[in-house]
Amino acid sequence: MPYQCQPSSANGGSSTCNQKNYDYYDSTIATGSHFRKGCKLTSSHHDFRIIEAIPEEQRKTTLLIVNLRDPASRAVSHYHMLKRHGDPGALNASGVVEYFTTDPLGVSISRNRMTRVMAGEFCCKDGAPARYTGAAMYKLALERLDEFCVVGLTSRVQDTMLYVLHALGLPTDKPPKNLHYHNNAKKYQPTAPEVLKQLSDFNAHDVDLYTAARTRFAEQMSALGEAGSGNSEGGDGVKGEGVSEGSGKTEVIDTAR
Repeated sequence: MPYQCQPSSANGGSSTCNQKNYDYYDSTIATGSHFRKGCKLTSSHHDFRIIEAIPEEQRKTTLLIVNLRDPASRAVSHYHMLKRHGDPGALNASGVVEYFTTDPLGVSISRNRMTRVMAGEFCCKDGAPARYTGAAMYKLALERLDEFCVVGLTSRVQDTMLYVLHALGLPTDKPPKNLHYHNNAKKYQPTAPEVLKQLSDFNAHDVDLYTAARTRFAEQMSALGEAGSGNSEGGDGVKGEGVSEGSGKTEVIDTAR
C-alpha cells in the first residue's frame, strides 16, 4: 500500500488522519482500478477497512489471507523493532511492558492490535478516539476470521504457505522453499514469566483471537494430511491440522499483523 496506517488513540487525533489512505480506497480499490493495474498481490498493515473497500465482484476472485502472531511475542518483537529504528518512546522506556502498557503512543500502536485491525478500528479515521477493548469489537474481529480464506500463523509460515497452495488448487507435494521466520522473530521473545503475563493480560482480546486462529489453522492443516503435519516450524504446538476454503482464486490480499 502507498501510505502507512496511523493508529488511532484514546485521545483521538487529527481529523485528516490517514486521509490519503481512505482516498486511495475510494479512488482505486473500490473502483477496481487497483486490481486492473495487474496487481496480483497486495500486502498491508492496514485494518479491515481495506477489505471492505474491495468491490463485491472482485471479492469473489480474491484470496484473503491473514497472518496472526502470539500477542506477547509480537509486542516484544515490535518493541525491539522500534528501538532499532530510533523511536524515542521505545528508547526512553525502561522496557516493553512500560512502553506498551503506560505510554499513550505505545498503547495506541500495540494494545489488542490484532483485534482492532480485524474489527476495522486500528487505523485512525476522522480523529475519532480509539477503543482498545470491548465485547462488541472482539466479537466482530472473531467473526471476520471466517472471511479470510487462509488464516496463517507467523510461527508456521512454511505450513501457512503450503495451505495457500492448497487453497489455490496447486500441488502441495513439495513444500514452498526459502520461506523463513524473520531473523529477529525468534530472537526477541518474552523470557520472564511476569513480562509474558503482563503483556498477555493487557492484550486479552488478542490472546483469545490468537487462540481462535490456532484452532482455525489446525482445521486448515488437517486438509493437507501428512503434507501439513510434517512441516511444522514449531513455536505454537499446533500439529497435523484444516478445512479447504476452495480454489480458483486469482488475487491475494494479505493483511499481515
